[in-house]
Amino acid sequence: MYKKPSSGKRGNLSQFGLLDVDIPDVDDDEPLDGSDDDIDLEAELAAISGGGGKPRPKKRVPAVVADLDSMIAASLRDIPSDEDVSGDEDDPDLLRELQSMSLDDEAPTEQPRATRPAPPPPGSAASSNSTINLLQQRISNYTLAEKNAKQAGESSKARRYGRGLKTLNDLLKQAKAGRPIKDEDIPPPVSLGKPDSQPPESQPSPPEQPLTPPEPTPPMPPPRSTSIPSAPEPEERPPTPPEPKEPPPPPPDFEAMDPAKQEGLQVILKRKEEFKAAALASKHAGDKAMALEYLKVVKQFDIVVEAYKSGQEMDLNELPTTEAIAAAVRDQQKGEDQTQNSSEPAPEPAPEPVGLITASTVDEALRQRLAHFQEQEAKAKEEGNSSKARRMGRIVKQYQDAVRLNAAGKPFSAEDLPTPNGYAPLPTSGSHPSSSTPAPSTPKPAPSPRPAPKPATPQQPTRYDKQLALLLHRQKQFKEAAILAKKNGDIAQAKEYLRAAKGFDSVIEAAEGGLTVDLKSLPLPPTAKKQIEDTFDVVSTEDCGPPDDTAIRLDDEDVMSRLHQQLTSQLKLCLTNRDHYRAMGNIAESNRFEHLAVSVKQDLDVVAVAKRLVMSRLHQQLTSQLKLCLTNRDHYRAMGNIAESNRFEHLAVSVKQDLDVVAVAKSLGENPPKFHYENRKFSVVQCNTDLNENDLELTIVRGIAYNVPNPKDVDTYVKFEFPFPQEAPVSDRTPLVKDTNSPQYDAVFTLPIQRGARPCLRVFKRHGIKLELYSRGCGSCSGLCCSGWFSKDSLLGGLTVKLAPLETQVTLHEAFPLMDGRRPAGGSLEVKLRVRTPLLQQQVESTTHRWLVIDN
Repeated sequence: MYKKPSSGKRGNLSQFGLLDVDIPDVDDDEPLDGSDDDIDLEAELAAISGGGGKPRPKKRVPAVVADLDSMIAASLRDIPSDEDVSGDEDDPDLLRELQSMSLDDEAPTEQPRATRPAPPPPGSAASSNSTINLLQQRISNYTLAEKNAKQAGESSKARRYGRGLKTLNDLLKQAKAGRPIKDEDIPPPVSLGKPDSQPPESQPSPPEQPLTPPEPTPPMPPPRSTSIPSAPEPEERPPTPPEPKEPPPPPPDFEAMDPAKQEGLQVILKRKEEFKAAALASKHAGDKAMALEYLKVVKQFDIVVEAYKSGQEMDLNELPTTEAIAAAVRDQQKGEDQTQNSSEPAPEPAPEPVGLITASTVDEALRQRLAHFQEQEAKAKEEGNSSKARRMGRIVKQYQDAVRLNAAGKPFSAEDLPTPNGYAPLPTSGSHPSSSTPAPSTPKPAPSPRPAPKPATPQQPTRYDKQLALLLHRQKQFKEAAILAKKNGDIAQAKEYLRAAKGFDSVIEAAEGGLTVDLKSLPLPPTAKKQIEDTFDVVSTEDCGPPDDTAIRLDDEDVMSRLHQQLTSQLKLCLTNRDHYRAMGNIAESNRFEHLAVSVKQDLDVVAVAKRLVMSRLHQQLTSQLKLCLTNRDHYRAMGNIAESNRFEHLAVSVKQDLDVVAVAKSLGENPPKFHYENRKFSVVQCNTDLNENDLELTIVRGIAYNVPNPKDVDTYVKFEFPFPQEAPVSDRTPLVKDTNSPQYDAVFTLPIQRGARPCLRVFKRHGIKLELYSRGCGSCSGLCCSGWFSKDSLLGGLTVKLAPLETQVTLHEAFPLMDGRRPAGGSLEVKLRVRTPLLQQQVESTTHRWLVIDN
């Protein structure tokens, strides 16, 4: 462990003509073949011996690993349809590799300077290789899915697959750099979709001269250096082989491979070289896009070679050719130029690789995946990862709906259901292997024939189905409006409609995923816009502000006109704000004001309809006013008050003229005339004009619920006594009413009085009319004692009606309770007393009316 003193010079072999390779300092704190344990031992030995040894060197600070969660969130964010999304044409890795391939034919590259790599951690090589293989397979999966989506015209899916492919490339760089990769950070595999049908290529004949397969080089760990680099760029430095103590294991002997296997491997390698040559030829010809497509296929051949070497069986007839790739790229370019709305059939699932979790039925497979995603959602909630928890929750809801539809025998979209890692595709009949996915080595048993499915019963559309149908219909309206505007020569309007139709793609995708869409934020259909803009003119902002005098009051002269005026100003304000936000690019606020304008337009229509009903209302109110005037005129005329009678007669004439104006306007179909309301107060002197001055009318109306033991068999009548004149009081009785305890008497008696005599006034002030209720017979039995000579009427109760209220009132009408002495006897007796005028002073009633007046 002893270390020689440094000579103070760095080793350089350029003086011997061996290139300019720098040799690291031999006086470095760490020996060439030392390890961390040896350094610790040296530091401890120096501390014990007290020799003042050098302090323990600090370990190299690892490079900061990028936040994978933020990378994935950035890659999965929704990109607007009008944003220019760059594809793989500017991918630096593909361009760098293409450049290196072209430089192989021109000039040798300069050898990089060798640095000492750090020893890899034990047991990390196997896991790193498996992660790299998984990432490469996943990149191939996303590449084919993106290509198929572009061919099918599904731009949103193609962009989503492109973002996932970018995330996988970043993870592959980090895996090759030796950084740990979590399984949950790797995007799950996606459905490849149904590629365009290609004619099967005939299997090429094996070459006469077998090609020597290149020796695979294991991924190198990142080299260690004495200084911390400013930015880790492991992909830009070609790794150099380390200096191991033991020689590396020899490469596998391909000569010992089965001749048939070796022949197939040669076919794959030859096809790979053909794609390399085609990529170089396209680059020299200036077709950069085609060269990048060929280079993608070259990268996918590496996965196919590794799978073939591992012993997996595959059909070499399905290997892609340069002609097929070129035709697919041309079809893709044609599809991007024109809009494709045709729906593609569900893709056929790929075969199940060996070692994946499989299921015998579709229901079992759906429940396995549902349990997996529910577990992932629970873990995300425990870790506090709310974004992942919400994403897993949406996937769980999709699987729950799929399980419910499958149990009901209804079809469901298997393509939209994501497949978790380690799970085979859903079991279906008639599947065939994909062109880029190796087939399993063990043949699958032939599936048993399934019974024919029962025809699905028609189901009621759910709220999400209605929402999706509305979105598709609204998008179709904008597309038709764009075509019509283009035919009319209005290119600007056609572009605006087409841009609005493109904006529905992301909303429709969210609705298909089960999310709720705010329909108020959607743009109005072109027909509704045209109706609003053609009906009303848009003016400047200064004219749209509502003035201070637009408040509607109860005393407005013309309420309907004021309503129409204020609603019109509100509509102009909404349209101006809509155009203002549209010019700013705030589509959500623009749509909100457009919906508000539609609501105001509906209110205007209601006001227009209500104006036609105003005429009937005016006619009805004027008729009631005329009737009131005529009644008061006749009342005062009967009283002898000619002045008041004439005043009400003139008022009736004025109301009749207003009524004639309304009738003429209504018959001619004109607008309602201008009118206003006045508060008028009428004081009317109460008088019973059908009575004389010295008459008192007593009316015994009815009895109410007498308290008798035989309510259905009792016969009753009422006696009364009026104490005037005092020397000979007036008394009388009502007719007999049989078989009820609530009789209706309606007996009217006119009693003479002397209004000016003091005894009469004293009787009215101090006394009252005495009434007594009798029943025929004893009222409690039905024997011989109640008939013939033994009959006797029994008293059920009595009451006294005071006459004092008639001094100030013309009518006293109340129901008085029956009394047995001072105890209530049960039941009541309704009595009404009337005089022409009160005995002491007049009774005047004042009423206030809201009087309608027509402005002539």
